[in-house]
Amino acid sequence: MSYKLNNHQENESEIESYIWHFRRNPSLLKSMGNLIDVEKDTVLINANEIPKYCYYVKSGRVISYEYSKSGEERIYAFSERDSLVLEESLLFMRPVPVSFRAAVNSKLVQIDRNTLLSEIVNNPEFAIDIIHSVSEKFLSAMEQIRQISSYSATWKICSLLIVFANNYGVPYDGKTLIQEKISQQMISSMLGINRITAVRIIKDLKNTGLIEQINGYYCIRSIDKLKRHMELIENE
Repeated sequence: MSYKLNNHQENESEIESYIWHFRRNPSLLKSMGNLIDVEKDTVLINANEIPKYCYYVKSGRVISYEYSKSGEERIYAFSERDSLVLEESLLFMRPVPVSFRAAVNSKLVQIDRNTLLSEIVNNPEFAIDIIHSVSEKFLSAMEQIRQISSYSATWKICSLLIVFANNYGVPYDGKTLIQEKISQQMISSMLGINRITAVRIIKDLKNTGLIEQINGYYCIRSIDKLKRHMELIENE
């Protein structure tokens, strides 16, 4: 028996760090558990706890995060609509390394371990879907580690803006408008850099004409030029 990836998966070459989606068929997940309404800032699980459920994000957003000893928040990933969270820890009954909470009001399908295991055993296609989801997260985490150790803060901010543009960007007057409010605090939290540094770099990118803000939303004037700017930084 063979399993065929769809065209998007066959052509996908870049690892998508920071923003998670269930890239294969999510339809089965919608009916596997109980649909619950979760208010913004509700904590689904704290670090070092073993989950009782995993969650399919039908709408909204779940983030994985932790706080440093000084109280600064570090955000590791956004789990967007049609994503699955906590399945790897639930399957193997392992404590989660970081905490998870709803970043906005969300609708989540709550799936228990027995239901998840039963479907994996009885449905090979679904088993491949779960393997794909877990491997995507592993590769995403490895890519984050690689970027942290290999690139400057400016490069990482440019890369993050392109990730947001790929996921939330729309054409706007020949540019790419990111239809998601991104604060400088969020950028520093996601990249683990000082907020003052993030503010300075954003200002520099504006001054060089690579990005601008329109009604509080970041706008990339040319993704190609921003990528070339990253290449110059990388080669310095």
